Amino acid sequence: MRQAILKTSALLLLVMQLSACGNNTAGKDTDHVSEKAVLVATQQAQVRDLPLWLETVGQIRSQSAPTLAAEVEGRITLVAADTGDRIEPGQLLAETDTSALLLQQQAAKAGLERLHVHIANGERRVARYTTLAAKDLTSQTQLDDAREQLEAYRADYKAAIAHLAIVQDSLTKSRVMAPVSGVVEQRFIAEGDFVKRGQALFQITRPGQLQAWLPFPESIALQIKIGQPARIYSPLTPGELAAGKVTEIQPSVGSGSRAVMAIVDLESPGNLRPGATLNGLVLAETRESAVLVPVISIVRRPGGEIVYVIQDGKAEARVVTTGHMEAGLVEITSGLDGSETVATDGAAFLTDGVSVKTAGQKN
Repeated sequence: MRQAILKTSALLLLVMQLSACGNNTAGKDTDHVSEKAVLVATQQAQVRDLPLWLETVGQIRSQSAPTLAAEVEGRITLVAADTGDRIEPGQLLAETDTSALLLQQQAAKAGLERLHVHIANGERRVARYTTLAAKDLTSQTQLDDAREQLEAYRADYKAAIAHLAIVQDSLTKSRVMAPVSGVVEQRFIAEGDFVKRGQALFQITRPGQLQAWLPFPESIALQIKIGQPARIYSPLTPGELAAGKVTEIQPSVGSGSRAVMAIVDLESPGNLRPGATLNGLVLAETRESAVLVPVISIVRRPGGEIVYVIQDGKAEARVVTTGHMEAGLVEITSGLDGSETVATDGAAFLTDGVSVKTAGQKN
């Protein structure tokens, strides 16, 4: 009897334990079911034209940067312009010492006066000998000599006029004048310097006629073509954007290299200055009706790049091919048509067919 009671008690205890285990298991299963929905954020895919800009770092250059050189030798007595000054055509920039030239001018004028007297006397002598020769009162040789002397004086007079013109031209060129409007980019002289003919004095740039020189590597050089739009901006002029078009393409220096230098004539350079470093963008092409999704939507799996399309509370894995990236968006060249809603935040935690709950959705 005692053994029967003990067996019955043991059996009841086992049943109660199994019942408790069953209740716990059921609770866990319920919790698992409630945790299957993954919380994600979503966004509608975009469809729009996608401009593809190729970016590089280049330099500003002037389309024309004339260098003014000394046309006469002498000591600089005046410098009237400095680096950064704006200048206009005909403006005085510098002067050289003209004392020696002024003496040469005086000597040339005196020589002309002397020759003028010689010519007048020679003309009278020829006229007199002509009259005497007609009366056989002088020889033909004397008349010929008088005529020859007169012609020599006239030739010397022409040479003296030319010499005076050269001296006067040198006097004019001793005053260095601005040939065009622009900005003095560099000044190479100071008062007191002795300059020789041909020595550089000033370099002038024309701010309204600037070019951007943009180097591109061989890998993308074939995408650069004349006529493509370009945008230029510089850290030195924040907020300013200059526009232009590729007007010339030059091969970059290097044996066997296909790298190129794209030259862009700037239509409105603003405050850009020659020599400044710049960032250049050249529009290679515009892809029409491109499909774009946030970069965070792309999930890399062993099978490739995946985008999870969210529809009816489920996540559908789509294998996609990506293209150009721009401002946090990536182009989808295959796998989506642009009508889809895709997972963004939380996409990396999804699997195909899993239930999802979007941010802001109530339980």
